[in-house]
Amino acid sequence: MNELLKETCKRLVDLSLAQGADECDVILNKGESLSLSAQDGDIDKYKVSGSQVVGVRVIKDSKIGLSYSESFDDDALKFCAQSAVENAKNAEVNEFESISSSDAQHIHPAQYKKDNTTIQDKIDFCLSLESEVKKRDPNVKAVPYNGVSETQRESLYLNSKNVFGYEQDYYQSCYTSALIEKNAKSSSHFQSSIGRSLSELDKDQCISESLLHANNWLEASAIPTGKYDVVFDPDAFAQLFGCFSNIFSGKGAMLKNNPFGDKVGVKVASSKLTVSDLPNFDQAFSSYFFDSEGIKHKDLILIEDGVLKSFYHNSVSAKFFNLESTAHAARGAKSSLGVSGTTKVISAGDVSMSDLNSGEYLEILSMQGLHSGSSNISGEFSFAASGYLCKDGKRAKAVKGVTVSGNYFKMLLGADIIGDEVFATTGRDFFAPKIRFEAVSIAGD
Repeated sequence: MNELLKETCKRLVDLSLAQGADECDVILNKGESLSLSAQDGDIDKYKVSGSQVVGVRVIKDSKIGLSYSESFDDDALKFCAQSAVENAKNAEVNEFESISSSDAQHIHPAQYKKDNTTIQDKIDFCLSLESEVKKRDPNVKAVPYNGVSETQRESLYLNSKNVFGYEQDYYQSCYTSALIEKNAKSSSHFQSSIGRSLSELDKDQCISESLLHANNWLEASAIPTGKYDVVFDPDAFAQLFGCFSNIFSGKGAMLKNNPFGDKVGVKVASSKLTVSDLPNFDQAFSSYFFDSEGIKHKDLILIEDGVLKSFYHNSVSAKFFNLESTAHAARGAKSSLGVSGTTKVISAGDVSMSDLNSGEYLEILSMQGLHSGSSNISGEFSFAASGYLCKDGKRAKAVKGVTVSGNYFKMLLGADIIGDEVFATTGRDFFAPKIRFEAVSIAGD
């Protein structure tokens, strides 16, 4: 652990108290990254960057003040502390916000050490992404997106009640794409991979998936307008789920902009659906140890057998509802206190994959305009999609140029066909079985 960073946090806490804060907490984030990309056989981007920021939240006379600094010298920290206290003096009284007290120490250095591959190894890997895509298919017109990145980060939390947390992480990622042109038609696809070392990155899958879908969608067309059963690819389903994740926000319930704000204990989904937030899920890429108030993360059931069991709560929303925090506070060094989840896991159902895949259904892999075409208050959505019309588990026809519309909340209530296997997203941050949503409206030909 970098002791200098901890000392910076302690210095900012002491300065804030000296300026008159009743209590305070500090968040510090520091990171370094390397980004490479290739075009036409050469490295066209080679970027090494670093960032550091420290932010303080002070409470004075039940008023909240925030300030941050990207410089860690003493004068900058003094000004940051002074600004936070002045901001608090000019704020409104907040009866619910306070600084957590647990005397806890959460120290979690990176489980994975920095990869010992050289810069040249990474350059060669990046160049090979582009060259391999072109080599495998003569119809590749271009590889518009491809690259390799390496990231190291450190996050610290310290408050005036001696709660301290430290997390460190390291990872690499790569991505590539294929733009296919044939018979005056064009199509493209993009695929990525993440790992703890260069050797963990699945270059072959990135290349194969990019070429597969780019070629398949070259001749794709719309299907007739109508009602179709729909199954989402794991990455697409995670995007849809995330678009409506406000239904789990305790802060949203407190502010009355969560449509499920009064539905705790009420059936909001199929009785076969159970959704959990598991910060240390053993199959996930990342683990989460403490939240932005220094409280240790713990497992949380959000929906159990279709019944809404809990929201994500920080100390403020928890106090508002006379509950305990669920340890899901979220705050950046520059931002105010909110809530956020960790790894989402939807439990497996009881439908075999052969039964789930029987008959005809639309498999959705790519969505466009999801957020702009959705209302997370009403649950209504409308987005363009690409995928495959499947029959008995086999892709029978490539599909693009269709619009999918419906109501997400009604879909949850009707989610009865849940597969008995759980699948991960590319980033391994969302886990869910295949769910077959029945009679979804598709606008096509």
